[in-house]
Amino acid sequence: MKKYIFMIVFLKMSIAKSPNHLNQWIIWNVGQGQWMTQIENDSCTHFDFGGEIFMLSKIKPLYIQKCRNKTNKLYLSHAHWDHYAFYNFILKNNIKTCWDSKPQEELKGIKQQISYCNEPTKQNNIQILFYDQTAKKCNDRSIVLKTNEFLIPGDSPSRKEKKWALNIGPTNQIKYLILGHHGSRTSTGELLLGKLPNLKMAFVSSRFKKYGHPHKDVLQRLHKHHINAIRTESWGSILIL
Repeated sequence: MKKYIFMIVFLKMSIAKSPNHLNQWIIWNVGQGQWMTQIENDSCTHFDFGGEIFMLSKIKPLYIQKCRNKTNKLYLSHAHWDHYAFYNFILKNNIKTCWDSKPQEELKGIKQQISYCNEPTKQNNIQILFYDQTAKKCNDRSIVLKTNEFLIPGDSPSRKEKKWALNIGPTNQIKYLILGHHGSRTSTGELLLGKLPNLKMAFVSSRFKKYGHPHKDVLQRLHKHHINAIRTESWGSILIL
C-alpha cells in the first residue's frame, strides 16, 4: 500500500502571483475525521484538522516538512472532536496559529485559546456558503465552505444540503468535493450532486470496517454521476500539486 499518492492537478488559482508562489493541497490520512490543508510559501490554511489520534505519528513527518514554523490559519466546520482533534498539535509546532473562521459553540479539550487572524484569508476566494448557528444538532450547524475548486461541507446532512444546495451560486469551478460526514449515507445527496456539473473527484477520510464509511449508497450516487471516490484509507495522505 502506498503511503502517499502524488497527484498533479492543474488548478486555476487566482492567488498565484509568480512562478515561485507555492500552492499545494493535502487531504490528510487521519482515519475517521477530516483535515485538509492549503500550503503556501509562508502559511498553511487548515480546513478542519481532526481525526483519530493514533494516526498522528504517521502524518507528523509530512506535516513538519510542509507547515512547521509557518503561520497556520484555522477554519473549523463544527464542534465535533473528529474535526479538530489536532488543534493542540498544530499550536505546538508553529510560530503563529490563528482563527480565520469557527463556529460559536465551545470547543472541549482545548488547552490554549488563540485569537482571530488580523487579516482573514480573503485572497484565497474562501466563501462561507451556509451556517445555521441556531440549529439544534451540531452536524446541522456545519459551516459549508467553497474555496477555489473545492467544496467542503463538514458534516452537513442532506436535510441541510437541500437548503444550501439551492442557493450555492455558480458551481462550474467546483471540481473536488470533501464528502459530507465522511461519506455517510445521510449526506452527499442527489440534489447536491446534480448542482455540481464539473465535479471530478470526491475525497474522504474514513475507516470502512469500523464505521461503514463511505456508505455504499453514497458510492453508488457518485458512480451514477461519473465521480471518482478517493479514500485516504486506501491511498494515504493525498498531495495535490
